Amino acid sequence: MPTGSVPLLEAVKFGNDTLKRGVIETIIQESPLMEQLSWITIQGDALKHRVEQSLPNPAFRDVNATYTRSWGTDTEHFWGVSILGGEVFIDNFLTRVTANVINLKANQFAKFAKAMARTFDKSFFDATGTSSDFKGVNSLVTEGFGQSYVVGGAGGNGAALSLDDLDQALDLQRNQASPSAILANRFHRRKITALARSTYSGFSLIDIGTDVFGRKVTQYNDVPLRIVGDDINKTAILGFDETQGSSNVTSSMYILTFGQDDVTGLLGAGGAWDVVDFGETQAAPGSLGRVETYPGIAIFNQYSAIRVSGILAS
Repeated sequence: MPTGSVPLLEAVKFGNDTLKRGVIETIIQESPLMEQLSWITIQGDALKHRVEQSLPNPAFRDVNATYTRSWGTDTEHFWGVSILGGEVFIDNFLTRVTANVINLKANQFAKFAKAMARTFDKSFFDATGTSSDFKGVNSLVTEGFGQSYVVGGAGGNGAALSLDDLDQALDLQRNQASPSAILANRFHRRKITALARSTYSGFSLIDIGTDVFGRKVTQYNDVPLRIVGDDINKTAILGFDETQGSSNVTSSMYILTFGQDDVTGLLGAGGAWDVVDFGETQAAPGSLGRVETYPGIAIFNQYSAIRVSGILAS
């Protein structure tokens, strides 16, 4: 992959490995996060990043007086990556009864790519960095690398989402540009579009845009509403299974700004993507393949990630 902060879809165009390109493109199509994130490749397993902590203290002085020396300070953060992948095994029976072996292998690698995309999406939010994974957005927001907005108030039991809640959460994003996306489940999208249509009659806050594949994407106030679907077990990644106060049926959505100075993806080992077809194995009657990469995420600007929690399905 090329170096620097680039979208994964652009990076894959630089390769000439057809199998690898197919796997990565499938992952991007299945994951709104993989599609939108810019990726920084690092040599190794962690990235050191310095953040401004305090500024020097300029002052006025009298004639013949001196200045009190002062200096600014930085805080260092380390952002790590993990190992994500697995093996693709195709039994010899399937290859011998299938007319087109190439299509069979492509189908199996595509299934694995789809599963990798869903695994990354779930980890993007819920990973804790304690079980061979990287730290997800929830852990990073809790540690102060992002902002939190609780619908109904931090001391409450959650509440129905309103446009006022959404606007207040959007205002926590203090960058000059608008956010890159609102990551939501299907109920969140329906709720927002219904509120926007019923609240304002003279103009519309809802519009339609497109993603990098030309697929239609709903927008609220020019910010794309991107749907985060199910994990590999067909359970909603952003489901109504979170606890807020005494309620355990709330959910969250996320307002994120993607970029090399905001929320970005990391790829370790120089951005390596191993997509290998080994052929038939001696140990078992079938063909073996492997897909592996080294992802992580970093939030360089705490105002670029807002978690909106405490949303009830009402």
